[in-house]
Amino acid sequence: MHLNNYIAELRLNRIKGRARACSKRTAKATLHYRQKPGASANAHEEMGNNPAGIERRRSDRLPLEREIILRRVGGFNFDVGIRNISVGGCTVEAIEEYEVGDPVIARFPQLEPLGSRVCWTKGTTAGIQFLRTIHPAVLDSLVDRME
Repeated sequence: MHLNNYIAELRLNRIKGRARACSKRTAKATLHYRQKPGASANAHEEMGNNPAGIERRRSDRLPLEREIILRRVGGFNFDVGIRNISVGGCTVEAIEEYEVGDPVIARFPQLEPLGSRVCWTKGTTAGIQFLRTIHPAVLDSLVDRME
């Protein structure tokens, strides 16, 4: 029994280390900004601290109303509602609040767990950025399976 706990602890520490290393590399990456077509003057109020008219998303979002499993690194699994998804991330509604920069693991059906980090929060709603983007064909297949 002790040996099994020891092995599980070693595996968890390796996963935590990889997640931390990936989140540090991602935090250093610069974002490319582009002007959102038809942006309103009060867009910064709708999007938090984002200046009016600045769109930071690199890809289009697809609406999706389902549940996925989200786990903080070293924490428990939680079922969270997903609002939309793109190749680079998704928006989730959780029971508990997350902090910006929290490393999390997103689990989608029939897809490997995705290392991710919280890039913005508003109450219990959070934006999750995948550390590795999903291929567009894989995203289309995932959305078809989840709908």
